[in-house]
Amino acid sequence: MTNANYYKGLTLQEANETLSKIRPYVMRSPMIRGYALEALINKEVYYKLEYLQPTRSFKVRGACSKVLSLEHCEEGVVTASGGNHGLAVCYIGLEFKIPVIVYLPKNSTKEIVKSIKFWGGTPVLNGASWDEADQEAQQYAKKMGLPYIHAFDDTAVVRGQGTVAIEMLNERSDLDAIIVSVGGGGLISGIGMIARQLKPEIHIYGVETVGCDAVTQSYRAGKIIRIPAITSIAKTLGAQETTETTLSRIKANVNDMQTVTDEETLEALKFLLEEEKILVEPATACIVAAILNKKFDLSSFKRIGIVLCGANVSIRELQQWNVL
Repeated sequence: MTNANYYKGLTLQEANETLSKIRPYVMRSPMIRGYALEALINKEVYYKLEYLQPTRSFKVRGACSKVLSLEHCEEGVVTASGGNHGLAVCYIGLEFKIPVIVYLPKNSTKEIVKSIKFWGGTPVLNGASWDEADQEAQQYAKKMGLPYIHAFDDTAVVRGQGTVAIEMLNERSDLDAIIVSVGGGGLISGIGMIARQLKPEIHIYGVETVGCDAVTQSYRAGKIIRIPAITSIAKTLGAQETTETTLSRIKANVNDMQTVTDEETLEALKFLLEEEKILVEPATACIVAAILNKKFDLSSFKRIGIVLCGANVSIRELQQWNVL
């Protein structure tokens, strides 16, 4: 793959242009110091508060980028989601008065279904996993002649997610590393590609939970690995496999990927809530779990950036996990 083709649609200039276009709908989320975590690891820690975005996740960046790139979508768009991506597309659809149909796995929580409706979307429960829901969504979109928005394997979506890196490095150009949670791989591939153009020496790390670690397994194997089922509580990370394009971007720009257990993730969630006064979902807390359990060698770094990417968690779930 030539360098020109590799970055087609994902150059720093294109990402900056996208950031300008999506700015009316996407906030410049703040970065704050993580003093409690700093005290434990003796590094400066900067939390990028993407969970403050509309629908409470970073996904609005990619969703807005994609919708703005479509020439004809007045009759509606179709997508599939484990939750956060679907909510983001619904939010943008509401802003532009575009109908949105969201295919969800049958085991989606009632809170997610309620939220999809709140943001004006039409939820369709179909399939045992995101992957199965996604297949149905693509078939329906093709049948109805509607644009389909993939959750992570789409250049416009990835470019939108990459705008996180622009904001982080514009504010703290001295970051040594950025650590990101991984589902299908859209966020980390976008951040990795854009961050490396801004600062080639920066390190990018990814984290998944055991039982939801298709990308980590694929990264280590150097080929696509499909896991048989999603067994982790971090269901918003829930893709059973990534794609060749996404994996190639990750392999080229990510220094390491590691996994943590659900138990470690819940301990990190409690730590963030009790010590940093921040409430996030397990798919976000897994990053801090990886740091607390020394999954990465951060010894040579002074400043770490952490993307706190989502906070769609219910009181019922927190009680079920004995967090409260």
